[in-house]
Amino acid sequence: MRSRGQTRRNVRSQRGRLSPPLRLLLIGSLLLAAACTSTPPPPAAGDAPDATVAAFVAAWRAAKPEPIAALTTDPGTAGQQLGSILKNLAPTRLTVTTGPITRSSNDSAQTTATYLWTLPHKVSWKYVAAWPLARKSASDPWRVQWAATVINPKLGPAQTAALRTAAATDGALLDRANQQIIGPVTVFSVVALPGKVTNLPVTAAALEKVLKPFDASVTVASVTAGVAKADAKAGYTVTNLRESDYQRVRVQLASLPGLIFPSTIRDLPPTKDFAKILLSEVQPVAAKMALGTAGWRVVSLDTTGAELDTLASVDPKPGANVTLSMDSGIQQAAEAALAGTPEPAVLVAIKPSTGEILAVAQNAPANAQGPLALMGEYPPGSTFKVVTATAGFDAKTVTPTTEVDCPGQVVVSSHSIHNEGFELGTVPLTTAFAKSCNTTFAKLATTLPDAALPAAASEYGIGRDFVIPGLTTLTGKVPVPDSTEQKAENGFGQGVVLVTPFSQALMAATAATGNMPTPTLIKGATTTIDSPAPPRSALSRSGIRVLMRAVVTDGTARVLQDAGEVYAKTGTADFTDPKGQVHAHAWTVGFRGDLAFSVLIVAGDTSKRTNLIADAFLKSVPAG
Repeated sequence: MRSRGQTRRNVRSQRGRLSPPLRLLLIGSLLLAAACTSTPPPPAAGDAPDATVAAFVAAWRAAKPEPIAALTTDPGTAGQQLGSILKNLAPTRLTVTTGPITRSSNDSAQTTATYLWTLPHKVSWKYVAAWPLARKSASDPWRVQWAATVINPKLGPAQTAALRTAAATDGALLDRANQQIIGPVTVFSVVALPGKVTNLPVTAAALEKVLKPFDASVTVASVTAGVAKADAKAGYTVTNLRESDYQRVRVQLASLPGLIFPSTIRDLPPTKDFAKILLSEVQPVAAKMALGTAGWRVVSLDTTGAELDTLASVDPKPGANVTLSMDSGIQQAAEAALAGTPEPAVLVAIKPSTGEILAVAQNAPANAQGPLALMGEYPPGSTFKVVTATAGFDAKTVTPTTEVDCPGQVVVSSHSIHNEGFELGTVPLTTAFAKSCNTTFAKLATTLPDAALPAAASEYGIGRDFVIPGLTTLTGKVPVPDSTEQKAENGFGQGVVLVTPFSQALMAATAATGNMPTPTLIKGATTTIDSPAPPRSALSRSGIRVLMRAVVTDGTARVLQDAGEVYAKTGTADFTDPKGQVHAHAWTVGFRGDLAFSVLIVAGDTSKRTNLIADAFLKSVPAG
């Protein structure tokens, strides 16, 4: 039996020593405890920050500062900075997407956010920012750890942001020689101040005399009424003068009391009415094509509004130049040739080898009536004999040397058709064409099928539909005749057929090369046509040149003989005006080298006048 003391010693001894299994178990427990101090246990269900991130994304997409700030660790500071930035940038749309969420500890995490701001002026700003997340304890909600970098990585505390735009330079409108058509011009306004004009009747009379050569609307009545109604400070703008015109009358204007002459710089063509119709058509289209792309910067600002840094930027991109097929020299020559004509008069010029439109000119009376050169439809008169002769060639009814009758008068279905006071007897078709024998071509038309004239006209573009970027055109119409009488009248352009100055120039361009070109105006822009150009017979291609040359060498356009190797056709087309008086539209169409043209004087009565315009025009442009 052991004593009590011995028993206590044995127990103390056993407490100081552990058996090997217990020792291993204790060591393992200690190692596991050490490992848990650097890696937190997995979060319990519902403990992840996903819901906070999702709510923060939704708040950003709504672009409201209060809901965004409420999800941060510092709602007051965040709300102020967010409110300033959202107000300044005024996004029309704000898209935010996030990447994976990573945990760095039990109470901290992080994700990245991709911002895409859609701002005014079509600005798109995209970048990535870090979103740190934190919570105080496992029982507290997650919040975004607020810092300015949550908005943008380059943004500092108390800073805001603003959008700055930089205008782009638009491209220029150029002619085929790369000369600028529209450019800066100094313009002076003639302004009358009501309280300063000492003698209104005298001043009004003087202004009419001085300014009417530049502006026909300036009259004694217009000045008197304008000054009477004008504001005392703003005054009445009598007219605006280009600097060159202003300098011519500057002294006379300066002598009149109560006038001031403020100036400004405007983008204008070289002269007041230069290519007025053509530019009115093409400028709106060209302006869109020439637009530059504005640049922009998003900048950070301090509390005083001073710029600190550029957060993002895109440089402005200048617009491309727009080049027209127009030749400024040919355009001005055409306008000068028309200037002295009192009736509405137009001239259209086309380059036959390419279809490029070189000039669309109208005088002031024509401009007052609209785009007559492009859309005015008129009977063609004897110029339509080009089509009738072509139909005869296509049908193999005639050739340039075929002998034809040219009596002074013929009767078709009881309708009398006559020449203008002449008869030729039996002559070659070329002579009948050169002398413009109506009776010959009326009879020729009656021998052709009903569809012959419409088909031949289509070879030249008459009646066809072109969609020309920058230009609206009509080409006339050639209906199938409903009677033999109408067919005969159509044969010399005095029936129901209609053409336009544009389609007449296209007809001349087709005659020049033998093939109908596709008309174009803006370089690089494609013209579409209702159907491919129909093929032309070899006889029609060569025969028409023979006929049109004879018109100049021995026919109705001999005045053009000294203007180079010109091929032409003249014509007049009778019509009755509203007063019952008979007049005639006057035409001359033709080509020289690689230049085709048509000239029309509305109610011009005789083609001798259009011949003179064509002659002046051709002599003022280079042969080629």
